[in-house]
Amino acid sequence: MEKKLVINNLREIRGSFFTPKTWADKSKEYLASVFGADWQDEYYVWDCAAGTGNLLAGLSNEYNVWASDVDQGNVETMQSLIDIDENLNLLSGHVFQFDFLNDSFDKLPEELKKIIDDPEKRKKLIVYINPPYAEATSATTVTGTGKNKAEVATAHKTKDRFKLTIGAATNEIYAQFMARIYCDIQGCCLAQFSTVKYICTQNFIKFRQFFKAEFKTGFIVHADTFDNVDGKFPIGFTIWDLNGKPFTHCVELDVPEEGGTKKFWDGAEPSINKWIKKFDVYKTNAIGFMGNYAPDFLVMHQPYITVARGTHHVNYFAFNECNIMEGCVYLAVRLCIELTWLNNRDQFYYPNDGYKTDTEFQNNCLIFTLFHGQNRISSQYGVNHWIPFTEKEVSSKEKFESNFMSGFLADKTFSTEAAAVLDTGKELWKYYHVKIKNDKTASHNASFYDIREYFQGRKENGTMNTKSTDETYNGLIKILREALKVLAKKIEPAVYKYGFLRE
Repeated sequence: MEKKLVINNLREIRGSFFTPKTWADKSKEYLASVFGADWQDEYYVWDCAAGTGNLLAGLSNEYNVWASDVDQGNVETMQSLIDIDENLNLLSGHVFQFDFLNDSFDKLPEELKKIIDDPEKRKKLIVYINPPYAEATSATTVTGTGKNKAEVATAHKTKDRFKLTIGAATNEIYAQFMARIYCDIQGCCLAQFSTVKYICTQNFIKFRQFFKAEFKTGFIVHADTFDNVDGKFPIGFTIWDLNGKPFTHCVELDVPEEGGTKKFWDGAEPSINKWIKKFDVYKTNAIGFMGNYAPDFLVMHQPYITVARGTHHVNYFAFNECNIMEGCVYLAVRLCIELTWLNNRDQFYYPNDGYKTDTEFQNNCLIFTLFHGQNRISSQYGVNHWIPFTEKEVSSKEKFESNFMSGFLADKTFSTEAAAVLDTGKELWKYYHVKIKNDKTASHNASFYDIREYFQGRKENGTMNTKSTDETYNGLIKILREALKVLAKKIEPAVYKYGFLRE
């Protein structure tokens, strides 16, 4: 069993979240790879968000290490552990209370202040931290430790100081740490654990323009390897030389849990939302609407199609016979690849022109969209233009209000994978029309969403049940979903080929 950094009877004192020993040790290996085997003797180290010292455990040169924390209780705990934890090599005078986001550097210990004030010595200073991850706009921290007060990231001097410079990034406490380190300890090195949002997401574009630093090395691990964290996202350890060099367009991090590496792009290129906006020019005769949400994987559950324009504060793409293919491409490329902890922060980009002549890819996206769960077109709220079959094909008891989609599909050639989805979908539609033959309340104009609702029903809270009591339906929908997964795999390589995602 892995030795814990915290002696058992002090576990509760240290709190529920700390840097696991495995990754703390791994980070020191990376520090040695950048700064040399003797880095602890040649460099100074300051952990300005030390908590109770977990990250610093195992360092050998206590004369070159300082530890501070905003919480006096944590400071007292570190000082009490110095004599009883052989792994925590700190000098009592180097452990102090300091509010990094608010206090003046005049409060620092004299020797540390001298290092920060000396441009040459600053180059030998490594700020080595695992700062708080709390967001001002979120009810919980990404570490899963519970609710935060609304002012968690807003009641700091650094919030106002850097708001105009780094914009929305100030909502993240760790970004405020990075901003102050960059500005007030110029030329030092930064080695930190954090989410990777500052590397690649849209909210950090201004931050990346501000934070001019040279990336040296790093790795990412699954967030739930940290104590009391259950999120499916990466936590990265990265080392930066704050030497004023422009932020790199691509940061490649090792993945020690799985082997290999993972690239994170800086989001500087236009997003998929700018691309789809070009085709959103038809404001009349719309046959459906789709919200264009933030262009990253994390919100992949949000884009969906409905009959009526939604009420969320996003742009709503209006589908028309002239732009339906582009709309379906947009939805399909965003939904065809499974969300994982590794791609959690990947961004979708403006594609190259290759997709324009790939009719098979376009048709695959069209069929994928028609039968995906995020297609929430419903005949309850307007005319359903999205029925992919004719009345005769599914033995409808009445004529459909619209034959647009079956007519749109009529002259198209489909891949084996797309044809399989169409065939299994047709069986589902046929079974529905058999079931409603003598049901005067059920709509013969039903969409895929309506059919699912008919068989699966809803819970008391209004959400749709995941299964039906009708086993024939359950079997049909299972076959359809399996065929849709095969089609998704067919689409996936083209998503990268045409630049919607970067490898």
